[in-house]
Amino acid sequence: MKLNSEKYPDIEYTPGEEIFLGKGEAGQPFWFDVEETLTADEAAMERAALMLDRVDELEAAAKKFLKETLADEESEDYATVAYFMEFHRDELEAEDTAKLFPVDDTTALSFSEMADYLRVDRFGSIADAKTGEQGFIMDLNFNPEITDELMVIYFDADGNVACVAHES
Repeated sequence: MKLNSEKYPDIEYTPGEEIFLGKGEAGQPFWFDVEETLTADEAAMERAALMLDRVDELEAAAKKFLKETLADEESEDYATVAYFMEFHRDELEAEDTAKLFPVDDTTALSFSEMADYLRVDRFGSIADAKTGEQGFIMDLNFNPEITDELMVIYFDADGNVACVAHES
């Protein structure tokens, strides 16, 4: 079957089998995956196609969420997001940091400004382990050739940010 995506019409899948595509395999500039339980559900696959077509919009929403989180030190996610940014600005080798952020003085770069340099490395659809509800996951990275650290944004079925995690 073909995924009903307007932006990525070349994605084919077999119901009941996981979709796992590398960068560029179907024209998408990021890894793309959908859990096997969802590929057997036609409505879930329609939502997956819709959200895939909205990935740029979701990326912008994720960055906005990260910036809002960084602006609120009382946020339950502040420490997670701030540590991720601090690691990339202050703990990597200077030459790597300079490659990630093309600015004159990386030490003067705010964490909020850094969020603009994040890019989608992976996008996928998952079934929540507790509720079984369909959700979406977006891995953001500065540059996977320099760092394997990820800012992972989980979205609900409506495209609202549900939670954030730092993974490597």
